[in-house]
Amino acid sequence: MYRSPRNMMPAQYTTRLKYLIDTVVTNVGNTQASVRYRNDAFDVDPTLGSTAMPGFTEFAAFYQRFRTVRLGYKFSVANQEAFGVVFIHGFNPVSIASGSLNLQYAGNSLFQTSIVGPATGMNVNTFLGSRTVADIAGTPQALYDDIYTGSTTSSTLAAAGTVYCYLGVIAPVVLTALGVNVVAEITLDVTFYRPTFLLT
Repeated sequence: MYRSPRNMMPAQYTTRLKYLIDTVVTNVGNTQASVRYRNDAFDVDPTLGSTAMPGFTEFAAFYQRFRTVRLGYKFSVANQEAFGVVFIHGFNPVSIASGSLNLQYAGNSLFQTSIVGPATGMNVNTFLGSRTVADIAGTPQALYDDIYTGSTTSSTLAAAGTVYCYLGVIAPVVLTALGVNVVAEITLDVTFYRPTFLLT
């Protein structure tokens, strides 16, 4: 008979979680479109509204709370339009609507811009970025304040404690249904804490 370990999991545990998604970014009939992902490990992809982050549910069995300390992205893009497009990618502490992410945001030091050619030319690229939640929020408050923590059993991360990463497409003419193919890899460094009892 094997003895159970005295402390199966430590009082807090920091790990890296990755979320992958294959999507098309377009906004038919408009010149701007974007996708966003957030530091809410319970609900990293706002379009799904669920625990889609691999590994999160498993850690939630051991811990009651989490705090995301770093948010990163890798966007691999392939422009399918007949014209070149500008990409803007980076981080923001507040939500930006899909049709509103424009080049004015390039003035924010947390954003970068790139250009990619049409489907018949140099139409692929990869964009990388990683920042601490404190850097994105602009305050060390993200390291200790409860508004930057969430429950592992429901989507409770406060709006004031939510930060985002973005990939935006800005076109010279209106986008079609073809848009831009994107493979997104979102990385969250998450500290789980407040251990729970395993009842089953």
